[in-house]
Amino acid sequence: METAVPCASSTKLVRLAAVVALAACTRSAPDLPPDYGSVRPVNPLTIEDFPAYMQALDCGQIAARQVELTELNNRATDVIESNRTTNQVAGYFAALFLIPIIAVDSDEEQKAMLDRNQAELDRLAQLRRVKDCNG
Repeated sequence: METAVPCASSTKLVRLAAVVALAACTRSAPDLPPDYGSVRPVNPLTIEDFPAYMQALDCGQIAARQVELTELNNRATDVIESNRTTNQVAGYFAALFLIPIIAVDSDEEQKAMLDRNQAELDRLAQLRRVKDCNG
């Protein structure tokens, strides 16, 4: 009686497809900003370190913009998460049938927006500190 021998190449293809599917769901972490907020920062921030439009904001406007950006980020995250299942299913079928992964939506625009919004949120938090908005 013959015994089946697993095919090593199909196992590798399945693993590759799984990695590609998972990579489509992730985004790289944005670069960390310079250290301006430690106890003894090397370069303490001043109001002149901010663009003119940010300098003109009062504490209430800063807080409102932070809320707006957080809501935008939540919606973008919801879009990315809603596509995750579709992307995973596409990856599974690609692994099974060795077809190109054309159904995967990597949400690059949403991920780029999240990075931009997070950078602005970081700057707004710094501005709140410079303007002493926390009390």
